[in-house]
Amino acid sequence: MATTSEIEVGMAAISQRLSDQRQVMLKVKASAGTASTALAAIPNDFADVIATVTAFGTSNPYEATVKAQLAKMTTEFTALKGKADAVAAVDLNS
Repeated sequence: MATTSEIEVGMAAISQRLSDQRQVMLKVKASAGTASTALAAIPNDFADVIATVTAFGTSNPYEATVKAQLAKMTTEFTALKGKADAVAAVDLNS
């Protein structure tokens, strides 16, 4: 059984760890916001490439391959952007 002084030291240690990890989570949240912004810029930053690949047909092997890659990247983009947005929106004050 812990003594009063051990309890006080333990409670202070718990408090410090909570505070430290809250700071870690605040950094995670800020980083997620940065990631979301960077991801959101992809459609504008690469609009010409995306438009060109979207216009590709499927009879040319190169064009078909690149078009399929873009489709997979679009799926990955949508999922990652959603997760970044969700993390950035987390309320750490509750």
